[in-house]
Amino acid sequence: MRVRKRKKLAYLVALGLTLGGLALSSSNTCLVYAANSDDNGPEHVDTNDSKDTWVSCSDGKLHVQYNAHNQQVGIGKHRVNILKQYNQKGQESYYFCINFSKESPSNKRLHRKWQASPEVQWLVLDYLKGKDHRFETLNIKGDYDLADYWLYQTAIHMVACPNERSPLNNHTTEDSVKEFESADVRNKVYRLVNEAKKHKNESESEVVVNQAHLNFDPTTLNIGSGDFHNNRYEKGFKVPSTNMHDVQVHAEDPKNEKYLSGTRKNGSRVDFNNINADDSLKVSVPYNDMTNRSDFSFKVKATGHWDKKAKVAWIYGNTDPEDQDVAKWGYKTTTVDMKGSSDMTVHVKPAFGKISFVKKGSGDNNNKLLPGTEFMLTSEGFMERKTVDNNGRVTFDNLPLGKKYHLKETKQPNGQYNGNYERDIDALTGSNPQKDIDLGTIINDKRYQDFAITKQNINSKGINGAQFVLIRKNHLEPLNITSTAQAKQQAMRQVNGELVTGHTDQQPYIATTDGNGNTAFKHVLINPQDPPYDYYAVEVKSPNGYALSLTPIKLDNISKTSPDTVSGSMKDSTQPIPTTGSKQLLLQAVSGAVVVLTIGSYAYHESKKVK
Repeated sequence: MRVRKRKKLAYLVALGLTLGGLALSSSNTCLVYAANSDDNGPEHVDTNDSKDTWVSCSDGKLHVQYNAHNQQVGIGKHRVNILKQYNQKGQESYYFCINFSKESPSNKRLHRKWQASPEVQWLVLDYLKGKDHRFETLNIKGDYDLADYWLYQTAIHMVACPNERSPLNNHTTEDSVKEFESADVRNKVYRLVNEAKKHKNESESEVVVNQAHLNFDPTTLNIGSGDFHNNRYEKGFKVPSTNMHDVQVHAEDPKNEKYLSGTRKNGSRVDFNNINADDSLKVSVPYNDMTNRSDFSFKVKATGHWDKKAKVAWIYGNTDPEDQDVAKWGYKTTTVDMKGSSDMTVHVKPAFGKISFVKKGSGDNNNKLLPGTEFMLTSEGFMERKTVDNNGRVTFDNLPLGKKYHLKETKQPNGQYNGNYERDIDALTGSNPQKDIDLGTIINDKRYQDFAITKQNINSKGINGAQFVLIRKNHLEPLNITSTAQAKQQAMRQVNGELVTGHTDQQPYIATTDGNGNTAFKHVLINPQDPPYDYYAVEVKSPNGYALSLTPIKLDNISKTSPDTVSGSMKDSTQPIPTTGSKQLLLQAVSGAVVVLTIGSYAYHESKKVK
């Protein structure tokens, strides 16, 4: 029959751990809660007289004497007085003796004195976990709790008063444990004592019943280009908490405090000295603050107060030095200032802008690709060079927002085109910065025009040695030239490597065909702002055996959008005259003349005779 079924005892019976006759000589008392209790346990307990109650399990069997009635035969070598109380629900609550060599405080009021040592506290609270969760259990059928109560009370005496001796036989508790008939029981006591001694401070032995949580959600706030809104890098976070009050959130470095903002559930502004778990908080960094940064990180701290409530063991006693102290579990509430208990790392990776464009020349109706053209993009603390690819495209990326940039053409490998393009770009700054700027097609105006001239004979073979000059006329203006001298007078001259008009004080530029009948006029200077011109390639000297052409080659409507090289050709319609030796040519000419003259004279003579 289990002890707790005896409803006759409504109060706690208190006596110390005894050896032999000590249990019989000590008065038994009953402990009750005082009326004026608080969260830290009752301030005092009252003890009343009670009859003998004890328990022993030293031989591995349960032996109980309750109100002078044997529950099970046998006393055993080590007896523990039973201390317990029934609560309003009829549940038992056991209490433990601290001293070993003193009398029980019979019929007295005991006051709360202090919190038990970590070792004793752990034993008291571990017992409360119940049979299936205790560190050790005797697992004796009949009354598991009562048997384990004897086991834990034995361990408490070995921990709390290892040097106290029984006034009956001068034995310590450990002396009695060594005489236990059951080795298994003896080993369980030792294991329990060794485990208790591992708990060196209060926090290791108490049992917290209202764990506090204070953390950030998320713990790392990564802010990037996708969080760029309204000229700010913004992202939200929360600070969920449990059993906390007066929660505060602040930047670790006060200069970053300006980046924190938020609203409460009702729409009001957040007070960062009193944060609620459902407040909507955010980090908001103006993009201008990131202009000269490739990365920006700072920490946000959360602090608060936790009214921690924990199960602990209290020591009760009185002022009589002959009376023993007793331990009972209770609650302890303390306010814990959780400083720096949680933090969040904020990483701001700024958004970067991009500037791209296509580079072409004005030739071929603004379709001339200019690969290899070099550009330089500069800004305060920034400089980058790019080269036009074979598709004519240039892209400057990873450009920090908030900067005013300057784009300048620094190298133009195609000598026919101007290489002086430059402009300011401020679209990546201002009140609404763009992140992707396409400048479209940037056209370089043509500076020089080239002409290719070909002269062929009637058989489409190139004529070597033909000489030409180039004349420029306004579009649709006629060319009135009657002699090569006039052509040379109007022809273009070469000045500093350029073919230009005017400069009549210099010799005209003459281009001569090669063995394939080809020649060219290169670097003909043009003004991109001028209207189209007509150009004429006029032959001023033909090679031996060919007639001088009376019709010039017309190259009309030439402007900056014309192809880079404009071609023209001339075909000679005369039969080639042999040119192999001047004497042979003279002989052939004289012979021919004689033949013609003889034939003519003969014909004239015959006509006279007829008449």
